[in-house]
Amino acid sequence: MVDRQSASEILYLSGFNPTFVAAGMEGFVFDIGDALLAKVWRTKRYGEVEQLGFFYDQLREKHLPFATPKIHNVLRAQSGDFVVSIEERLPGTALKAILERDPENNMLLKKGIDTVFSVVNNLQTVGDIPIVKRLSLLGEPSLWTPRSTWGAVLGDFMTLRVSQHEMLLNRAVANLEHKVSRVVTLLKELSIAHLGVIHGDICPENVLVDEFTLTPIGLLDFGFLTTSADPLFDAVISSLIFDMYSPRSQHTKESLRKRYTQLHGQAFDSIYPLYKAAYALATSNAYSEDGEDGHFRWCVAILNDEETNALVS
Repeated sequence: MVDRQSASEILYLSGFNPTFVAAGMEGFVFDIGDALLAKVWRTKRYGEVEQLGFFYDQLREKHLPFATPKIHNVLRAQSGDFVVSIEERLPGTALKAILERDPENNMLLKKGIDTVFSVVNNLQTVGDIPIVKRLSLLGEPSLWTPRSTWGAVLGDFMTLRVSQHEMLLNRAVANLEHKVSRVVTLLKELSIAHLGVIHGDICPENVLVDEFTLTPIGLLDFGFLTTSADPLFDAVISSLIFDMYSPRSQHTKESLRKRYTQLHGQAFDSIYPLYKAAYALATSNAYSEDGEDGHFRWCVAILNDEETNALVS
């Protein structure tokens, strides 16, 4: 398994002079000069990163009002054991960094919520890009087939993820088997007229903004849950993960949920509990295998809350 030190060594041996920028679930990012970044991937294979690059190229053709990633090259490093992507460095400052400078500033928080809301809504204008259905989800091969429906794909993906950590989830989630069965049934009953590209992880860490106006100018890190889906799934996720752990998390979640309900009407509020439960089931062990992390506990709290219990009753 690659770590920050070994990722840096991989880049040195590949002829780069890297400066560490950030670490994420999928890899380590380094500045290599000339407005370029090098990302050393933890688990993605060469073909998966190449597919992601093809998707990025087609997404850019949609001319969103903010920049999206561009992969210039994909390299096999150290005899092919590691994959490195050479990417364009996007402009802007992470929204999270701006918000953390003044965490008690209510007006700043409101502007941050407005920014994420606008990014989600602008991405919904893209519509569907067929190649996105080929992308893996959390390291799992795509489950899309020509006859698939969105609800069936999400239900099957969620079931697969739960099966990999079922013993752990059973200890933490009341009536897990019933909840999974009921959520899958409800997902497969969905009839979604129009699918579109979803990012799957739109949060302040991944939104780049103008430092003074908080206007969104970049969106990073597609690939976590990027697929073809009901665009409302992206909206639900963004409301859940804008702020997951601070004392203000409930406020930000309710604020975004209210904004999306005002925009989309009762359809959004009705589907919110289902997508919330599906997201928690699918991603509970995304960050660790042992459930000893905050994300697992956050997902378990969702799966045991009143709204989820009412959904599956």
